[in-house]
Amino acid sequence: MLSGSELWLLRLMADRGLALLDAGTLLLVIEERGELRVAASSGEAAVRLRIAPVQGSALGELYLAGQPVALDRPRGREAAWLHELGVEARAALVEPLIMEGQGGGLVIALRAQGGFRDADRRALNAFATSVAKRLAAERSVEIERLRYGMEAREHERTRWAREIHDESIQGIGALRLQLANARDVDDRDALKGTVDDVLEGLGHEIDGLRHLITELRPAALDDLGLAAALQALARRAQAIDGLDVETEIELADDAPPAENGSMDHPAVRRLDPELESTIYRIVQEALTNVGRHAQATAAVVRVVERGGALHASVTDDGRGMPDVERLGPRGDGLEGGFGMSGMHERAELIGGELEFGAAPGGGTTVRLTVPLAGRPASTPPA
Repeated sequence: MLSGSELWLLRLMADRGLALLDAGTLLLVIEERGELRVAASSGEAAVRLRIAPVQGSALGELYLAGQPVALDRPRGREAAWLHELGVEARAALVEPLIMEGQGGGLVIALRAQGGFRDADRRALNAFATSVAKRLAAERSVEIERLRYGMEAREHERTRWAREIHDESIQGIGALRLQLANARDVDDRDALKGTVDDVLEGLGHEIDGLRHLITELRPAALDDLGLAAALQALARRAQAIDGLDVETEIELADDAPPAENGSMDHPAVRRLDPELESTIYRIVQEALTNVGRHAQATAAVVRVVERGGALHASVTDDGRGMPDVERLGPRGDGLEGGFGMSGMHERAELIGGELEFGAAPGGGTTVRLTVPLAGRPASTPPA
């Protein structure tokens, strides 16, 4: 299936091609999995058929021929593909769309009045070449983005596996060894002391595992909502990184903002689960970057609904945006990390826009804007 960015590009190119050729209608047809799809159209004619099989259709026969076609007053068999599409034309030009290793398609220009000249044919050929290059480039970027996302997820899995192995399993293993040694010593007082030590050690290991579980999926986000989860995240950032984090959450209907540090406010409404999860993860990653790289002492997390959109930001008082040498291989991760690219990917998946910029007086602001129109209904407060 064509991605949203590919469809947007093809629609834009169809409008440009229509103006370039001064045609009545311009169609961009893309082959996908044995079918031809009219991915974009611009101009007068309303296309009746949007999808046709490559095999067994007149449009498919035209595509498989792979040759430019110029028709003046098309009729009979040569007009069969026009009848399939449900359009009429006085003249038609067709150029194959060739993308090495990435399928292909057709560029079709139609006129209801007058014909096409040789100059129009050359212009359509150049336009088809441009469309193929632009679409191939867009697909390469999309493939790279998906590959990078997979690498990021694999990187995260490796990190969790390492932390569980190096911290929890190693710690529990050491406690098990203590108990085994104490069992083999015929000394009740020593055994009692060892059991006490092991119980205390198990408590620390349980706390560590709870922290890992919270990082993977915070219970507060499901049970109490975004405001409570972000406030808990702020307290954890202070406990772990010594970062003074203030939260400003304005999601209530006709109610004051939630107090910083309070667990919940009865009037604070819930957002849809995907949006709440995305905001939480972006804020979480932003605070992680602040704690690791910004050399900051304080940060402000702000989430506000205004003007039909939700605005979330994290502002710190650190050393500002990273230098080029501190960016990852794609220029969007810190010191080879995947955080910033993952934040961009999360924002794109919910139709949001993510920006990084300098904060007033120094530091950095990460800002997410998500239009709320068309999103699923919000969850009522529990």
